[in-house]
Amino acid sequence: MIIYGIHPVEEVLKHSADRVEELLIAGNLRDSQFEAIADLVRRHSIRTRSVGSDELDRLAEGGNHQRVALKVSGYPYRQLKEVIAEDRDRHACIVALAQVQDPGNLGAILRSAAAMGVDAVMIPKHRSAKITPAVVRASAGMAFRVPIVEVTNLARALRTLKEEGFWVVGTVADDGQPLWQLDWEMDAVVVMGGEHQGMRRGVEKECDFRVTVPLQPGVESLNVSAAAAITLYDRLRTLFA
Repeated sequence: MIIYGIHPVEEVLKHSADRVEELLIAGNLRDSQFEAIADLVRRHSIRTRSVGSDELDRLAEGGNHQRVALKVSGYPYRQLKEVIAEDRDRHACIVALAQVQDPGNLGAILRSAAAMGVDAVMIPKHRSAKITPAVVRASAGMAFRVPIVEVTNLARALRTLKEEGFWVVGTVADDGQPLWQLDWEMDAVVVMGGEHQGMRRGVEKECDFRVTVPLQPGVESLNVSAAAAITLYDRLRTLFA
């Protein structure tokens, strides 16, 4: 996997340096804009190779690489049982994405999840965006800061979490209780539906609560990444205000 751009490269070096094969740079690592990257490269003894901008253009497939990229040996997906077993001194929160397929949406949700203190993000193996360079870029590198769990069956994974004491909160476009009425004093799994079909029936059946972000008349719905940011912020505001 190729990770490109200054902030994504910094985040990978901070949180997953053991997966970095080499750093590619078009220019001089001593330039001031690369100061933080240079420090991390020295700290972790990362192999560095000078390349031309045309090679980075090709590797980034036209993305804005800002003259720097990393070769990384795959994404470190976590196991659900590992996430469940981790000790926490506050109410836990896991975001479950029900077939979110747009890389930009997945990246934006991961960025919000990192900002709002989410413990993990759960995605299904099929009919879902995966962690790609475009997703890492859209997340500003936060894809390497929040643990991501890939599961075969999302409904079954929700049942497992319920058995471990989690409550499942499903976000729906309408007919749910207003978001701000929910009591977040619980270990919660927040389920966000996909861009086109929302939640499938089997996933929706596992929801203990259904919440809706109230909107002004004439506004049908929000983008899933915007709805996720609002929902996670409401949880944070309620618990820690």
